[in-house]
Amino acid sequence: MSSSLSALLSVTFYEAGDDHLIEVVHQRDTAARRRLASLDVGIYAPDGRFLGSLAIDPRQETLDLGRLAREHQGAHPRVMVVFDTRYDERIFPYRPHHYGYLHRRGSAAPPLYYAVNAALGGVPDRIGATGINNFETYLFRTRGVAGPHSLLLGNVSRFSPVKAQVFTYYGATRVSLDVAIDPKAHAEVPLAAERDGRPLERVEVKALFRLASYVVGRHPDGGELVLFDHLFTYFK
Repeated sequence: MSSSLSALLSVTFYEAGDDHLIEVVHQRDTAARRRLASLDVGIYAPDGRFLGSLAIDPRQETLDLGRLAREHQGAHPRVMVVFDTRYDERIFPYRPHHYGYLHRRGSAAPPLYYAVNAALGGVPDRIGATGINNFETYLFRTRGVAGPHSLLLGNVSRFSPVKAQVFTYYGATRVSLDVAIDPKAHAEVPLAAERDGRPLERVEVKALFRLASYVVGRHPDGGELVLFDHLFTYFK
């Protein structure tokens, strides 16, 4: 691969029974029809075991995760999906982004739309937000969704396990939890919706490097996803 190409890892999670589409935003030069140099999709079990990979035609703009994961998912209810993208900065002055559409198959609930989490990089350098990449946070709405909450964390490192600190805030109360994740593994960390009568207001993750991190809310009946949004680096 040419040294002039840059790399980006974008990560999401696929759960069996969901319609889950990813839109690859190429930001291409329309006149020249330039596209990503390459796009590979890797699928991993919760324990980090590699389940399979697919080389995607970079001209393809919409990916059906159900179709891609079904061949490799086996009995795992959830898998981590890693998009390994190579691109030329002369063509993409801003790094490419992926967006997701998520909906439980057959459900009457509205679908969820989200920006796919970039685990290593992914924030445009020119806006000056890449000084730190190991502290991320998420603010909940005052009227949050009903049902259980959790945090999906994935470690895309090839060789390094990571110890992450998870902090949840309920008014003036802060609760901390340490989470260890092996290379390429992922875990779902339960988050209490309230504590001492105060609702969950904020969650933070600190780690040595950026993880794939999503805040999840589930319907109290059946576990259908009603919130799926990645954490952000708010502070520099």
